[in-house]
Amino acid sequence: MLKPLSICALALLTLSACETPAPGLTIGADALARGDTITAETIIPRVSSRTAVQTFENFCGRFLGNPAGTRRAVQGAGYFLLGSGTAQGLEMWASDSGRPLVATGREDGAEVCMVMIAEDPSLGPAAAAYVVQKHGPSAMSMGSMQFGGDTAENLYIVPNQPPIIYFTLIQNQPGLGRVQAFAVATE
Repeated sequence: MLKPLSICALALLTLSACETPAPGLTIGADALARGDTITAETIIPRVSSRTAVQTFENFCGRFLGNPAGTRRAVQGAGYFLLGSGTAQGLEMWASDSGRPLVATGREDGAEVCMVMIAEDPSLGPAAAAYVVQKHGPSAMSMGSMQFGGDTAENLYIVPNQPPIIYFTLIQNQPGLGRVQAFAVATE
């Protein structure tokens, strides 16, 4: 069974990895080659919640628990490896064309995939609608969960085998502003 606090911890670690510079993060060769052209908007773009949810479906929803599938899909879509970290199998993929950042990682046997954008107040309701549309009445809303100073919101559990956990999370990130993630985790 997934440990919801572990999943939130991984999400927080992933979001923290966006800070500049990030300890334990290896910058991707393509990111290094882009040098000074990478901006905060490249890493955390301002896009609509619709774009964020569609990006989530394309790279996370279609590849639940399959980071290799996500990796192939983002590479095929022209994303570049922004950074990686071996501790949690972290990979963060960015786009030159203003699309949401995509990140994958793992914690305690759970695979996590998320998209990250500049905060958008409509992302939470859009994420909740996505989960309900995708899973119907089997998606159980758990509201929100506090983790330290952060709150995972729009928390849904789908009691599949293995279970699936969806949530959104907002954090203040130095140099990036308020960052919002829509994430999914499964064993």
